[in-house]
Amino acid sequence: MAKKYIKIISLKITGMTCDGCAKSIEKKVSKLNGITQNNVNYKKGEGNFSFDKKVVSKENIIQEIEKTGLYKVENELNSNTNHFDLIIIGGGSAAFSAAIKAESIGLSTLMINGGLNFGGTCVNVGCIPSKNLIRVAETVYQASHSNFKGVQPKGVNIDFTQIIKDKKELTATLQQHKYIDVVSDFKNLTMLKGWAKFVDNKTIIVNDKDTYTAIKFIIATGATTNIPNIEGLNNIDYLTNISLFDLEEKPESLTIMGAGYIGLEIAMAYNRLGVKVRIIEFTDRPLRSQAKDISAILETQLKNEGIEIFPNYRAQKFENKGTKTIIHCKRSDGSITQLKESGRILIVTGIKPNTFRLGLKNTTLKLDKNGHIIVNGMMETNLSNIYAAGDVINTPSFVYTAATEGNTAVINAFTGENKIVDYASLPWVVFTDPQIAGAGLDEIMAEKQGIPFEVSKIKLKDVPRAIVANDTRGFIKLIRNIKTDKLIGARVIAPEGGELIQQLSMAIKYGITIKELAESFYPYLTLSEGIKLAAITFGKDISKLSCCAS
Repeated sequence: MAKKYIKIISLKITGMTCDGCAKSIEKKVSKLNGITQNNVNYKKGEGNFSFDKKVVSKENIIQEIEKTGLYKVENELNSNTNHFDLIIIGGGSAAFSAAIKAESIGLSTLMINGGLNFGGTCVNVGCIPSKNLIRVAETVYQASHSNFKGVQPKGVNIDFTQIIKDKKELTATLQQHKYIDVVSDFKNLTMLKGWAKFVDNKTIIVNDKDTYTAIKFIIATGATTNIPNIEGLNNIDYLTNISLFDLEEKPESLTIMGAGYIGLEIAMAYNRLGVKVRIIEFTDRPLRSQAKDISAILETQLKNEGIEIFPNYRAQKFENKGTKTIIHCKRSDGSITQLKESGRILIVTGIKPNTFRLGLKNTTLKLDKNGHIIVNGMMETNLSNIYAAGDVINTPSFVYTAATEGNTAVINAFTGENKIVDYASLPWVVFTDPQIAGAGLDEIMAEKQGIPFEVSKIKLKDVPRAIVANDTRGFIKLIRNIKTDKLIGARVIAPEGGELIQQLSMAIKYGITIKELAESFYPYLTLSEGIKLAAITFGKDISKLSCCAS
């Protein structure tokens, strides 16, 4: 695809007497090669035109408008310094991806970021710091646990303060190199720190001081921890992932409220670093979003490592009593019990979109019941000049989906390509040990959608790589459409299982059949061979297969 160099102009047009005149001009201009979007407003007497400046010029557009002699272009509008082609509100993955795409097509862009540093959740308080601490914790665990009788580990000395300092240095370095430095030479990008609020559908004010306008807006303000409304919670010094990762003094103990993927990753990491951890979960099991067979293996591992889990416990009240915090919990049978915490309490009870400070009541932008901005697959909102991307919309909350959404929003806002984001084969990973990974549908989703399906599940005890490593925790599960034989979903729980999921995601995306998976070559004694074995066992008994099964 040839690279486009998008330019946007607003022209003052006289001679129009009705909406029909505006539509007539739009029709004439749209016939010019290189026009990506055009909108003419009779009442305002102006027209907004987006075009590829390598193909068509402003002069060509003016000539086309004036050709009939009925209309006259008086001048170009919006030459003030506070007007941009694009304003991006937010400073995370979606925002930077949008800014990079905007620069590539020549758009004047303003990025306004409040709250977290530029780079957003992932690099500052999410993916990067958490995965760094998870790897540190794995090193500690491996130094004190062995899968082989002939190896007796000696353990390690943990300098917790140094670990956190190293983490801070890493996040600062990546925030600079992967975000700030990437856009440092952009000629058309202006970056502001501050809080943006909409005055109306087409105007924002920053820090209640300066106003800015743009042809298009992208809201990419992300999300933050959803703090539940529980009596006494605001009276205790609770932690979120933001404050937890900055603690240089190791907590004696940690009660984690919530057993979703964030809570479970943190629980395992901090427990391995020497913190006594327990989890309170109001549903019946950890990682309730996944099937029970996944939760069961993970729960066994957590308990084996000494992590306490309290399922079906719903916190009713928090109370400070001396040096301890009392957590009053209601159990599934209706009884009330008290749990005492002498260390810290971490809240990881989901996230909520950052829409509450945007002044959206001054606009007609539509939100869902949870405050997410409603978009379609092209990242379009109900307002033609406003797009949204990232955790502020109700799509899968990953840094890589946010980046795709930000890029897509710019493409659709300015090029007319009508690109749609497809999440059908989206791969994801939970970085516990063993790791949990998935793509496409599981059996519960397939049943709900009425798809005729069949499941093959091979336990790692039957995968040669796991056998020789003496680590057979987990399984590989494939879901196929019976009618087409195509792979429609996969779930993996295995040590480093996340490394398998991209292949399975691609197989789903491109309609690969189970027969094709089974007949492909896989290196012997790699975990990926488990995919072949799982594919074969749709039709064969795994116990009847040799090591060189085909």
